[in-house]
Amino acid sequence: MTAGPGVIAAAVLRDDTSGKLVLGMVLFGLAAFAIGFGALVLGRILRPTATQADKRSIYECGEPAIGKGWVQFDLRFYVVALVFIVFDVEIALFWPWAVVFGSGSASPADAAQIKTVALWDMLFFFGVIVVGFLYLWRYGYLQWVRGTRSEGELSR
Repeated sequence: MTAGPGVIAAAVLRDDTSGKLVLGMVLFGLAAFAIGFGALVLGRILRPTATQADKRSIYECGEPAIGKGWVQFDLRFYVVALVFIVFDVEIALFWPWAVVFGSGSASPADAAQIKTVALWDMLFFFGVIVVGFLYLWRYGYLQWVRGTRSEGELSR
């Protein structure tokens, strides 16, 4: 079994290209490491090590700090923000669906099937959001001022 000159040339060309590709990737990785590490070393050498008292003080809008910096933040702010984000994303996902659902770009037979599948998909998505909303509503997370009822009273 003999190999012609075209087969040998193709094998050499493939190996040469693979070697150049690996060499290029290695050089690229080394350059990335050198740039990152060099920036860290250069910063360590150039930045001052003795800090002043003003630099270590807490700074907020130019006003002196009053009280401790670590205070318990009311979680209701986070709940309201998360509920807003969930419903905002829902509306953002409804808009393109409604535009595509209303357009008739496919053939009439395919369009009916696509619209049916799209309707059920969106109803499922909307159902998941509604279940989450009902959960928040049921346990009072949507009320700004909540009562202090015990868990036994909530389960009745």
